[in-house]
Amino acid sequence: MAEILLSSETFIKSVTNISDNVAGKHILPSLREAQDVGLRGILGDALLAALKGMVGDHSISDAGHEAYKDLLDRAQYYLAWTAVVEVCNRVTYKIGNFGVARSSDENLQPVGPEELGQQQFYYQSKADSCAVDLQNWLLNNRAQFPELTDCQCNAIRANLRSAASCGLFLGGPRGRILPGGGGCCKR
Repeated sequence: MAEILLSSETFIKSVTNISDNVAGKHILPSLREAQDVGLRGILGDALLAALKGMVGDHSISDAGHEAYKDLLDRAQYYLAWTAVVEVCNRVTYKIGNFGVARSSDENLQPVGPEELGQQQFYYQSKADSCAVDLQNWLLNNRAQFPELTDCQCNAIRANLRSAASCGLFLGGPRGRILPGGGGCCKR
């Protein structure tokens, strides 16, 4: 099965400050992760698969698919900024037979871990902003996407109330269903 990417290396380089000489071997895996992890978390499996199918068979611009084309266009900046977050580590650190290395040059000095973290935070903030805009747009245009289930919409709403890009649990009820929360995703 052919891999279908919803954005491109060219677009990412055109809207971000990634140097033109950054190799595609760093950008494409980062884009793949942004799409298949990050965007999948926003759209859900069914809607992402439908979008990839339309891009794959070049029917995204056909009559009747206007909402999907709009969704694809709106997802571009989210994909670009999320890919850049991933690219930062890929180009800063390399793994070789002797372990993890950092490139150095007499004219260029690589950033340290703290500065790298600051850059990633900057790009992640941009990606988070795009994600919130995309999620609000999806909720407002939900009727146009039959693949967007009630359960997925509830997950989007929950994320909008407590959106944060970190690996820490920031509090709130866990492991129980809140009144009015639905419980649509029963296993």
